[in-house]
Amino acid sequence: MNYLIGVDGGGTGCRAVVCDRTGKQLGIGKSGPANIMTDFDNAQDNIISACADAFNNAQIPVNELSNADAYLGLAGANAGDYSERTAQNLPFRNCIVENDAVTWLQGAIGNADGAVAIIGTGSVFIYRVNGEVKTVGGWGYMVGDLGSGSRLGRALLQETLLTYDGIHDGSDLTAKVLAQFDNDPNDIVEYAHKAQPGEFGTFAPLIFEYAKLRDPIAQTILRKAVNDVEETLDAILIDKNQKFCMLGGLGKLYADLINSNLKKRIQPPLGDALTGAASLAVQHFAKMEVI
Repeated sequence: MNYLIGVDGGGTGCRAVVCDRTGKQLGIGKSGPANIMTDFDNAQDNIISACADAFNNAQIPVNELSNADAYLGLAGANAGDYSERTAQNLPFRNCIVENDAVTWLQGAIGNADGAVAIIGTGSVFIYRVNGEVKTVGGWGYMVGDLGSGSRLGRALLQETLLTYDGIHDGSDLTAKVLAQFDNDPNDIVEYAHKAQPGEFGTFAPLIFEYAKLRDPIAQTILRKAVNDVEETLDAILIDKNQKFCMLGGLGKLYADLINSNLKKRIQPPLGDALTGAASLAVQHFAKMEVI
């Protein structure tokens, strides 16, 4: 039997599912980060590792990967030639590499029209109108990914340094962060220069936690992020009544903070990015002739 594979790869981790040609799930695997733009080589290794883990979970010989057809939704696939290079490096019989927003959209709303905000380590907003899919954002934390965990973490480290320099008043949050670096700003700078998006994102939960405690730095950072999310949602929603999904590790947290007009229009997703990838694998490959 030839198998179908769906892959969901982001800045925090990679998941894979192996299915039969009808889409029946046989096994699931996982591994480390798979953002092909920020860490191409490790992303390749983690994609293959997650797929091998799924095959092991399904008790299928791993060498069958070369006979499988795969649909991959990967962070970073919307930039440069990363998607093409990834497709060339993977061991599958056939594969399609798309930005992970596409698989999130498919998982959340199926083939219907609708909109999805995906906010985790990175962020991207995607919607389908009359069958046409359009994406907003997702340009990486250096120049995009507004509201994402990586942007929040980077902002917190910046504020911590501004506090250390006496430019901004500090807070309990910046004191806590500085203490994590042994009160040495040079350690923050060195960390920031080497850090991947997921490492910046580890600071995001602290911001939400301290914002609830009314920490002024946390509130300032989060207020800006919420505004960015609201502004983007207003741009992609085609009318004032359109519903949408809030997804990703931070999506549920933002769902509690956005304005009431947007909040009342949130709807639960049908599934997640991995189910979306599997669904798209079936749509693209199930009817292909199996040799």
